Amino acid sequence: ISAHNMRLDDFLAELGRYRNGLLRCSEAVAGLRVSGTYQLDDTDQVLGLVAQSLNVDVTYRSRYWVTVSPRV
Repeated sequence: ISAHNMRLDDFLAELGRYRNGLLRCSEAVAGLRVSGTYQLDDTDQVLGLVAQSLNVDVTYRSRYWVTVSPRV
């Protein structure tokens, strides 16, 4: 995925097309901006990179239910 100043909720919606299950985004972080080029062969790694760069939490309730929310 190539993103240039893309809203986080839009980025996650696009990323969600390449993984099984539900990928949710909290409204509190939905407007954060993502830029970069990300490989789609490991979407969990992409989520980790996003978490580091935007200072958000990625919570895995299961392999198929992931939520991105503000870091507390």
